[in-house]
Order: sequence, then C-alpha cells, then structure tokens
Amino acid sequence: MPVWPWLLALALSIVLLLLSMTLRKTMRLESETDRLARHQRVLQSVNRNLHDQSEQLRHLAINDPLTGVLNRRAFADELRALLDHLSRFDRPLSLVVFDLDHFKAINDQQGHLAGDAALKLVAGVVHKHLKSDDLFGRFGGDEFLIACADRSLDETAQLAESIRRAVVDEAATSTPPLAGLSLSIGIARASPESGYFVDALFQRADTALYAAKHGGRNRVVLASDDLPRPPASEATARQLA
Repeated sequence: MPVWPWLLALALSIVLLLLSMTLRKTMRLESETDRLARHQRVLQSVNRNLHDQSEQLRHLAINDPLTGVLNRRAFADELRALLDHLSRFDRPLSLVVFDLDHFKAINDQQGHLAGDAALKLVAGVVHKHLKSDDLFGRFGGDEFLIACADRSLDETAQLAESIRRAVVDEAATSTPPLAGLSLSIGIARASPESGYFVDALFQRADTALYAAKHGGRNRVVLASDDLPRPPASEATARQLA
C-alpha cells in the first residue's frame, strides 16, 4: 500500500492542528484586546473624574462660593503677579474698591436671602462691564475689588460710574426690589510715579472709598493726597492680604 496517503493525512492533521491553535490564540488575543480596551475606558473615566474633582477643588480654593468671583487671597495673588508684570513695562493699573450702600439694612429688613441676592446682583452687573483680562474679587462681606490694567483714571472712573448706575437701575427693578441698594466706589492708580506696591495701592483706593462713604454714598471718588483718611485703627485692620 502506498505511503503517501498516510503522509497526506498526517500533513492535513498537522495543518488542522496548527489552524486550531492559531484560532484559539487569535480568540485569546481578541479577548485580551477587549479586556484591555475596557480597562483603558475605565482608566479614562477615572482620569476624567479626577480631573473634574481637581478643577472643582481649585475653583473652591480661589473663588467666593456665593458670587463666583475671586476670593480675597486669590485676588491679592493675581494682583501682585499683574503688578509685577506691568511694572517691568511702566504700564498703569487701576484698582477699584467698592461696597454696597445700606447692605446691613437690606439684611435686617428683608432677610439674609435678600442680602445674598443683592451681592449676586452686583456681581452680575460688574461682570457685564468688565473685559476678560480684568480682575474681579470679593474682599469680604459686601466689599469687592476690581483691577484694570492699561486704563487711565478717567476711563476707570467712567467704568465705575457705569457700574454704579446699572446697580441702582437693576436693584429698583429686581424681584423683590432692593430698596436703597447702591455702590460707594474708590479708585487708585499704580504707575511709575505712584509705584506698584500692593498694600500702598489698596490703602489709597480704600481711602477713596472711605471718602465716598462719608461724602454721602452712591458715588465714585478718585484717590488724592487731600482726601480724609480713615482712623488709624481701621486702616491697620484693612489690609488686602
């Protein structure tokens, strides 16, 4: 009997065995690929969640929870960095410090929810008037700060006046109306002549705010050397950072 049929059968058996082994290996590789793809999707989801949580924590660390603007520390840090940059090129910066007139009366007469609404209203109005590179922060309580680079004092005064008028208009038409809500605003300028020191700049703007409050409220006052200064004890306590 010829040997070749047995050899052919053996060869076919070997081929079938190799095909079977290859198929099983391919199936294992596909299964492993699917498992790795699922694992990668899980890792990507975890990474996105961690990134989102990190952004949320960062936001909470630098932003005021009620109004969403920069908190006092974050504003001070940003202002220092901005002043340091501007000082290298002798470019000016205007610092605006303002608070809400009759805020305590709103809280006492209409409740703290009305007080919160007043703070949010003011923050919303200010946001509408600022450029994307302006800084906006909450000093604390009903006091806020704005820093504007490369604006003249006149331009900053016009900005502040526009904000003041808009707050009065929106307060009168809010629901419920926020009677008596207005802003007292002080403005000071950092420049090569006046210097770029944060504490000195804030004190000049704060002195202008003090003059606005004691001059009848609901007004804008520019810093100058002849303005009445706050009591020494109050000025010492009021530092930006």
